[in-house]
Amino acid sequence: MTRSSHQSRGAAGALDPAALCAHIIGTVQPLLEAMHWADDEIAAAGRRHPGQADLLYHAFSVLTPRHIGPGMGTEFVYRGHAREILDRVAAGNDLRPATAAEICLALSKASQLAPMHAAWAGLYLRMWLQAFPGRPLTAEQADNQSHYEHLHGPHIDILENTMRHKAADRERQLDNIECTGRHHGDDVACRFATPR
Repeated sequence: MTRSSHQSRGAAGALDPAALCAHIIGTVQPLLEAMHWADDEIAAAGRRHPGQADLLYHAFSVLTPRHIGPGMGTEFVYRGHAREILDRVAAGNDLRPATAAEICLALSKASQLAPMHAAWAGLYLRMWLQAFPGRPLTAEQADNQSHYEHLHGPHIDILENTMRHKAADRERQLDNIECTGRHHGDDVACRFATPR
C-alpha cells in the first residue's frame, strides 16, 4: 500500500471520501491544465500557420510534457515548449531535438550542482529569450546576454547544438494521423479524414 493510500484512510481503516477526492483532484488538475494550455497553443499555432491547421490539430500527442524538472508544470514554461514544437510541426521540421524550454530546465537543474561558466550562461540566456519572449530579462541580464554573444557566440552555438541533440526526445514524432472528420465534436473538412 502506498503512502497516499494510507492518507486516504481514516483511523478505522475505512476510506476517507474527502481525502480520496482531494487526492484525485490533486492528481488530475495539473493534467487538465496542461491539456487546456496545449489546446490554446494549438489554436494559436493554427492562426500563425493557417495552411497547417489540420496537421496542428492532430499534433496534440507530441505536446506531452517531459519530466526534466518541476518547471514544465509552470504555464509559461509549458507554453513556450509547446509553441516551439508546434512551429516545428507546421514547418515539417524534426520534432525530436530538445526545445529551448527543455534546455532551460536542464541548465537550471545543472546550475544547482555547479556554477555555469560564461558560454553556458550565454546559452541559458539565449534559450530563455527564444522560449519565453513574453518574459523579458532584466536590463542587467540583457546586457550580459549581449556580452556573452559577442565574446562566446560560436561556442554558444556549439553548446546549443549539443544540448538539442543530447536532451532530445527520441520518441517525439508525429505518427500516422487518423481522423474521423470531426474536431472537438464538430464535422470538419480535415485533409486527414478517412472517407466514411
